[in-house]
Amino acid sequence: MARIWATLIGYVFGNILSAMLVGRFALHVDPTHYGSGNPGTANIGAVFGKKWGIITCAGDLLKTGIALLIVHLLFPDKINLVYAGLGLILGHCFPILNHFDGGKGVAIAALLSIIYDFRVGLITLLIALLLTIVMQNLTIPPLMFILLFSIYEVTQTREAGIVFLIITAIMAFKFRHDIVAYFTGHGKRVDILY
Repeated sequence: MARIWATLIGYVFGNILSAMLVGRFALHVDPTHYGSGNPGTANIGAVFGKKWGIITCAGDLLKTGIALLIVHLLFPDKINLVYAGLGLILGHCFPILNHFDGGKGVAIAALLSIIYDFRVGLITLLIALLLTIVMQNLTIPPLMFILLFSIYEVTQTREAGIVFLIITAIMAFKFRHDIVAYFTGHGKRVDILY
């Protein structure tokens, strides 16, 4: 039962799309009508500037941290954090408050991995950062990070690893158009060092 409650708490917080809040209250626009149309950090940053991208990312990290803290306090068993993360990803990617059209969940997955398994989360995120610098792409590196993290976690705790693989599949589904664009040579190049 705790796993169900953890997932529901995550889903409720996941529905809070920072990109939509920044768009509506700070920029007075609907971010889904600009750039890629994705209500997420990368699109906000690309269209409206780095400052707004950072604020959007911070909002997504904040909602993730609050949800995970609440779940930890209510249901201290570590496995419940994974289910809260699943709920957060589902809520962020398929928010009922935004007609099931949400972001891609990269910031959520990043913080979830760090909180769940700090050492492995940090290592896989550093690998993703290096890949991002080398590939100048924001599609493949985050998927590689969550996939590597998930595979490792399967070897540690099968249940947690399977849930992380489900999270990976959800993110891959949200990135599906970007994946096709990358492998057909039409992917957007992003120099994060610049």
